[in-house]
Amino acid sequence: MSAQQPLAPDEPVYLSPRYLAASPPTEHRQHLESFARTHAWSLASDTYVSTATSPCERIIIRHDRTAEGLGLHLTITARTGPDAPARWQADVAGAAPVEILAALTAAVARGLEADADHLVYGIGTEPEMLELYVDERWELSQGLGLVGIQAVDGLAAMIGRPSGTDAPPLQEDDSIAWHVFAATPAAGPLWGISFTYEAPTFIVNTVLNETLAPEPLVRPAALAQHPELARLVTARRVRPTAGEPPRSGPGLPPRAPGSPHQPRTR
Repeated sequence: MSAQQPLAPDEPVYLSPRYLAASPPTEHRQHLESFARTHAWSLASDTYVSTATSPCERIIIRHDRTAEGLGLHLTITARTGPDAPARWQADVAGAAPVEILAALTAAVARGLEADADHLVYGIGTEPEMLELYVDERWELSQGLGLVGIQAVDGLAAMIGRPSGTDAPPLQEDDSIAWHVFAATPAAGPLWGISFTYEAPTFIVNTVLNETLAPEPLVRPAALAQHPELARLVTARRVRPTAGEPPRSGPGLPPRAPGSPHQPRTR
């Protein structure tokens, strides 16, 4: 952007790549509170923790305000009943883009409404495969018994640990099957989202495809860039100002099926 055409704080901009669109945990908490109100989930908050519980009490989303840095601060837990142990879990750490978190919680809400047993027990997920439509910005990565896809810029990746493998655990936790994350030379580890083995394929697929999508996010200019990521993120006006040539679309090719990588979830 030229000095003669500064961005207004509330002016929308296209921001890419989306996996570097950092959102602080405070935005995650605000999203959780809005989500609970919108979907009529019960919400309990104290000084340190906010907890949203589904009407059937089988899904709990917990946000811990005491977490710092890349510490785990938001957890989605699925269980068979109010006092039952967790059936599966999704964990969010660091400054994950709130748009990806919103897609995850929306998928949980849709799954609960459509078929709660499918969501909680993962019924029907065993024969399914992830269908990840990727373009040239991503490449298949394998090694040490793990499978995954890495961004060609080296700043983001998704890693899967097949069930029964002798590969090292992800995040030092044997229960984690998938981990998607971003990290940069300037800011170090930026964010991560993990899923345990019992998580339904469609829930995992929602987050992975949101991360892999080539389309930029649209945000207000004031929230567009993490200070330490400015040189790695491209932000440009949604609407050109006077004197700027008109542009069609966000400047990135649309998502196309191409040749999907389809690693098994189990």
